[in-house]
Amino acid sequence: MSFKRGDYVTRRSYNSDIVFKIEKIKEEIAILRSFRFRLMADAPLTDLVKLGKKEVKNLKKELMMECYECLQRQQKHLILNSRQLRGTNSCDNCYQEHLPRVLHLDGDKSYLELSMTNYRNLNIEVKGFFIPEKGQPANIIPLIHKHRPEILVITGHDGELNGRNYYSSNYFIETVQKAREAVPDLDTLVIFAGACQSDYDKIIQSGANFASSPENKLIHFLDPLLIVEKIIFTSIREVIPVKEIIKSTITGKGGIGGLETRGKLRLRYP
Repeated sequence: MSFKRGDYVTRRSYNSDIVFKIEKIKEEIAILRSFRFRLMADAPLTDLVKLGKKEVKNLKKELMMECYECLQRQQKHLILNSRQLRGTNSCDNCYQEHLPRVLHLDGDKSYLELSMTNYRNLNIEVKGFFIPEKGQPANIIPLIHKHRPEILVITGHDGELNGRNYYSSNYFIETVQKAREAVPDLDTLVIFAGACQSDYDKIIQSGANFASSPENKLIHFLDPLLIVEKIIFTSIREVIPVKEIIKSTITGKGGIGGLETRGKLRLRYP
């Protein structure tokens, strides 16, 4: 069977447990990016099984349903938050939310587009850029200076390589280090960095508030956005327990970890 860039495949050696998309092929080895998770891997072409058009269509439908369920939850959140802010019809309770700016760098274009849709649903001011992981360190300082974010997301795909190295962790680490040189304070600029199986300890040591993946788990492609949502809609007067951040994600315990961090929601009156 012949394969090409963009084909959807699984791996026989892993019992076809995860669907990937072929990013490139070099010397009979395919570089793969997961369809649902932020996982990167490689495999010989002889290990791959190509999915049919109907299977791919059904997978895309399932992915859109996940996004729709996330949207429904977001809409309920906005309605509830609005009621809590207003309380009564009295102008004494007419507070408005003042939300922080978000900068989101993503090594996956389709994930970025889905994330941007979800940010817009939450009325979050965001600038998103599709930048392959290896290009993120070189671009981060100009983007920070231009957009002055209060929350920064650095993500894409990652995975263990030969049990010791990683596909993208070093790029994430370098990007975080440069961001911290520009904005050292952990509460002034809140940073999430990482993807599936990323080098959690080194990313945190480099200056991130939150990172993946402390137990070497695969994280869902929406997890970074769900972390941002939790931070944005928590009052600046509160410090968020890390366990609460973890509960807000799809992957849950072992996928995300980090530091106690202050929320970013400010109220404006009137």
